[in-house]
Amino acid sequence: MDSTVGCELLSFLDAYSGFNQIRMAREDEEKTSFTTPCGLYCYINMSYGLKNALPTFVRATHITLKDHIGKTVEVYVDEIVIKSRQSETFLRDLDGVFQSLRKYKMMLNLEKCVFGVAAGKLLGFLVSHRGIEANPKKIQAIEKM
Repeated sequence: MDSTVGCELLSFLDAYSGFNQIRMAREDEEKTSFTTPCGLYCYINMSYGLKNALPTFVRATHITLKDHIGKTVEVYVDEIVIKSRQSETFLRDLDGVFQSLRKYKMMLNLEKCVFGVAAGKLLGFLVSHRGIEANPKKIQAIEKM
């Protein structure tokens, strides 16, 4: 999060139904089988409750954005921050990330995405060109206590 210091524009992206975007290996599908009164079923996409779902999704996200992480992108599980040091590079930064997401067919939850803002919420904190700041709503809650 400290890497947002000095960035003019930020974009906050959210991977849509993270784990469910990852296809199960054909040979592992039968290991997720379950029975219902209508028959036997198994997952073809990764389910949230699977033991290695989180690390597998994190790995997939890092593979998808490997060329951008640490430069124009920071990733926190399913939250992606695109950081543009100058407003002139904003569209180029965004385009590069979108090309990678498109290549690996990773979908975004558009209702949770915010593009080209000076500050935004990430992991409960406010991040901006000044760096990490405490969320004012959380400060108010503590003051009321």
